[in-house]
Amino acid sequence: MTPLGKAWAWGRLVMGGLLPMVTATRLFAETGAIRPYETDDSTLHLWHLDEAGPPFRDEGRRPFALRGLLNRAEAGEPSLAGMGESVTFHRNAGGARGTREFKGGILLAMPRLAAGSEDRVPDDFGVMGDDGAFTYEALVKFDLLPAESGTVALGVITMDGEQEERCFNFRVEKGGFLAFIPLASRGGALAAIPASGPHAIERGPWFHVAVTYDGNEGAPNNLTLYWTRLDSGETEAHLIGRGSMENDLPARTGDFAIGNEARSEFGIGEAEPFDGWIDEVRISSVARSPNDFLLTPPEKRGAREVPGGSSGADGQPQIRLTGLRMDGEPWNAGEPGVVLPPGPHRLDFDFEVRQSGQRALEVLTRMKGGDERWRDNSPGMVMVCEVLDREESVLSVVQFPLSGASRGWRTTLEDSQLVLRNEPLQVPDGGTALRLTLSSGADDTTGVVVCDDLRVLYRRPDGRAEELWGNSGFSEGERLDEPDGVPKGWSRSGSAPTIGRLVTMGDNPSLALIDGDQAASGAWSRTEPLPDFPVGGVTLLLQWREVYNVIGGNIRRVTFPRVPAGEYAFEVAASTVDDVPLTDHFLFPVRIRTPFWSRPWFWALVVALVATSIAVGVIGDLRRRAERRLAALEIKNALASDRARIARDMHDDLGTRITLMTMNAALAQRAQQNDPPQVVRHLGNLSRSARELVESMESLVWSVDPANDSLDQFAERVTRMVEEVFQDSGVRATVDVPLVLPDWPLKAAARHHLVFAVKEALHNVLRHAGPCDATLSLKLSGSHLMVEIEDRGVGFDPSVDGRGNGLGNLKHRLERIGGTCIIESGHGRGTKVSMGCPLAELLRNPDDAK
Repeated sequence: MTPLGKAWAWGRLVMGGLLPMVTATRLFAETGAIRPYETDDSTLHLWHLDEAGPPFRDEGRRPFALRGLLNRAEAGEPSLAGMGESVTFHRNAGGARGTREFKGGILLAMPRLAAGSEDRVPDDFGVMGDDGAFTYEALVKFDLLPAESGTVALGVITMDGEQEERCFNFRVEKGGFLAFIPLASRGGALAAIPASGPHAIERGPWFHVAVTYDGNEGAPNNLTLYWTRLDSGETEAHLIGRGSMENDLPARTGDFAIGNEARSEFGIGEAEPFDGWIDEVRISSVARSPNDFLLTPPEKRGAREVPGGSSGADGQPQIRLTGLRMDGEPWNAGEPGVVLPPGPHRLDFDFEVRQSGQRALEVLTRMKGGDERWRDNSPGMVMVCEVLDREESVLSVVQFPLSGASRGWRTTLEDSQLVLRNEPLQVPDGGTALRLTLSSGADDTTGVVVCDDLRVLYRRPDGRAEELWGNSGFSEGERLDEPDGVPKGWSRSGSAPTIGRLVTMGDNPSLALIDGDQAASGAWSRTEPLPDFPVGGVTLLLQWREVYNVIGGNIRRVTFPRVPAGEYAFEVAASTVDDVPLTDHFLFPVRIRTPFWSRPWFWALVVALVATSIAVGVIGDLRRRAERRLAALEIKNALASDRARIARDMHDDLGTRITLMTMNAALAQRAQQNDPPQVVRHLGNLSRSARELVESMESLVWSVDPANDSLDQFAERVTRMVEEVFQDSGVRATVDVPLVLPDWPLKAAARHHLVFAVKEALHNVLRHAGPCDATLSLKLSGSHLMVEIEDRGVGFDPSVDGRGNGLGNLKHRLERIGGTCIIESGHGRGTKVSMGCPLAELLRNPDDAK
C-alpha cells in the first residue's frame, strides 16, 4: 500500500470503524491486487496468455493449448498490473476494414484456418457443463472503440465454422452492444455497453466481460451479460443485460478462436478482429455468480447462482402484474384490482412470469367477462396495427409477434436476409385511419428488428390492387443516410426513442429497432388515412420484408382494445413444458365504471325530468294564458273605467253646463217679455256657460288622447290651463315649470285626475281669491311629482269655511291616484294648495324613475 493509502486507511479507522467494502475494493484494484485465476472444479479452460507466442498453455480441467496466432496478432503485450502479458489484435494482414477480404489478427485453437474440419476442435474440447450451463469471460482493452473500428463487430470468444459447425459468437458490436449469439439455436443476449458512469467504455482502461447461461432451456433470462471496468472499484461483476436461449448449445464443436471470428467459408473468417488487447480467458461449466469473478477477493468469491430472480420452489412459475396502461397512459394498478373511468378503453397489461429449474413456459391470457378466448402469449417485439375511427379512438388492434430469430437471420444484419411477410388485416365499419407501430415491446426485451418495403394493399371490387401506404420503401425523409434520420410520416416514441434507428440493407434505408437496454423500450409509428370502404368492412393485405433476432425477457404484454364498461378479470395461466408440468394462475379484477347515462336510475330520472318539464311547460302555458286573459280583462276594465269616467265627467260637468245654458236661455226669453233689462245679464251668463263648456270639452278630449300621456305634455297642458282660466281676470298668474322634463308616459287615470285637480284648484282661485297674484309651480322632488298653486288673495279659514265640495273633491282625486293634497289658508294671507303624487303611481313603467 502506498503511504497515501495507509494514511487514508488509518484516518478512516480513527473516525470510527473498519474500512467499508468499497474502500477495500478500490485499494484491491488500484494496488494491483487483482490476480490471475486459479483453476477450480468448474474451470474447463483457463488461458493466462502470458507466453511470448503459441502454444498458449491451458490450465483448465480439459486443457487444450492454443496454437494459431495469425494475421500479425502479437503476444507478450503488457497487461493489467499483476496479470502478466496479453495478446493484441489491433494489427492486420491486409484488406479493407468492413469487407470480407479484411484479414484481422486472430488466436486459434488449431494452428491455421481451413475451409473444412481441419481447424475444428475435438469433440471433447468442452465449452459447457453436463447440464448445458457455461460462463465465458475475458479481460479486454480497446485500441479502437467499436464505432471507430470500421468492422461489423469485435470478436472476443467464438466457436464458429462451416455449415453445421457453427456454435456461438461472444463479441462487441459496432453499435455499442455486448452480444452473445447462439448460432445453432434461437435467442441470445444483447445489452448496451455503458457510455457514461463508472463502467463507461473508453480507450485505455481494462474491462472484464462475461456471459453466463444457467442451463434452463427456454426459460426467460437464462443468459446474463456482465461488463465491468476494473478500475471502477467494484468487487462484483456489473450486470448490463439478460437474454434467453431456447436450447442448450449443440454438443458438436466448431472452429474455436479468441479475438476474431474463425470461419474461412466464403472468405469471411477473419473480418471481425478485436481492436485492442485480450487477457485471462476462462470457460466454466457453470453459470458463475457476480461475486465469482477475479474482481472479488478469492476468499469472498461465491458459488453458482441461477440468474433470473426469485421464483417458486422447484421451478414453480410465479405470475406478477408489472404495469397497466389505459389508452396508452400508465395507470396505477393496485391490489386487489383496479377501477377505471367510463370507457371504452384500450388496456395494455404488462406481466412477468418467473420460474427456475425447469424448461420452457407456455403462457395463455384472456379477458374474463369480455374476450373469453385464450391467447398464446410470448415475449418479444411486435408489429401493432390499430384501426382508428374519426375521433381517433381505436376500433380494433392486431399484433404480429416478432420473437426469436426470423427465417433470414444468420449471425448479424450484414449476413442476414430480409424475408417477405404477408398478414391479413381486417378493417371494421367506421375505420378511417390505420396506425402502424413497430415496437420493441416490454422494457426487458432486447434484440434487433429490421423492416423494409412496408405496404398496405386493398383489392378493389373491380379486381385492381390499390396501395394505401405511402413511402413504403422509406426513400423520403430527413437524414436518411444517418441512424438518427426520420422517414417521412414516421416518428419515434418510447422511454428510449433512440432504440428506433435507420439501417441500410439495400439501396434504401430500412426501419430498425436495436434494443440492448432491458430497462427501456422504443418504437416507430405512423398513421395513414383510409379511404371510404363499403359497409361491412374490408380485409387488407399488410406486407413487409423483415429480419430479426429478438430475445424476450420475463415481461410480457397483452392488449385489449375498446373494452366497454363492465366487470372483468385479466387472467393468465402459465405452465412449464415438462412431463409433470408445474402451473400458476393469475387473476386481476378490472372494473370499468358505467357512464351515468347508461345506468337504470339515469333513464328513470330522465323520464321524471321530461315529465316534470312537460308539466311545468303545461302549467306555465296555462299560467301565461291566464295572465293574458287577466291582462285582457284589466284592459277591458281600464277601458270600461275610462268610459265610465268620461261618461261621469260628461254627465257631471258638461251636463251641468248645458243645463245652465238652457236655463239662462229660458230666463232671457222670459225677461224679454217681462223684464227686458235682464235679458243682457242672462245672455252673458249663457255666453260664459258656453265658453266653459268648450273648455271642458277641450280638457276631456285632451285627457283621452294617447299622444298627451307623457309628463312633459302634462306640464304643457297645465301651463296653457293657467293662461285660459285667468285670461281677462283680475288675477295676475305666473308659472314655474322646468324647461325640460323626462318624456315618461303617464297612466291615463292618474293623468286625468291630476289635470282635473289642477283645473279645480285654479278655478277656486278665480272664484274666491279676488284680484291678486297667483303662482303655479311643478317640479320633480325625489320620487314624487309636486304641483303647488299659491295665491295672495283674501284667503279663508279651512276649519270654518269648507268652500262647498271643492276642497274635498281635490283631496279625493289625489287619494285615488295614491297622492296627497294639502291646503293651507287664512283670512288675509291667501291660499296654498300642495299636491304630491309618487312617480310609481303616475308612470306606466315605474322603472323609468329609477
